[in-house]
Amino acid sequence: MDKETVVLVRKKSPLPLKIGKVAIGFIGIAGVVAGIAIASLEAKSMVQAFLILAVSIICVGLSLLRVQTVTCPHCHSETTIHTLTVDFECRSCLKPTAIKWEK
Repeated sequence: MDKETVVLVRKKSPLPLKIGKVAIGFIGIAGVVAGIAIASLEAKSMVQAFLILAVSIICVGLSLLRVQTVTCPHCHSETTIHTLTVDFECRSCLKPTAIKWEK
């Protein structure tokens, strides 16, 4: 099956979203440091330290996530994709589409 090629322009994130991502990133990094400190200083609270580490790593991962909404050229439904994606398959019509990113 041939893939239809779509040229997309990377959209810049709005300022409130950038500020939120930076804040979540700092919270995640601070949580990693706090989790390691709690794990190394208090032997009784290892479960709490590992839970803090898990939540903090998720926060750091979410702050690094870059997504964009695109429209399928076949069925015109909207799909959210990662900005490093080179092709995607629409969830509605299941047709593959190649992506060429422009800056």
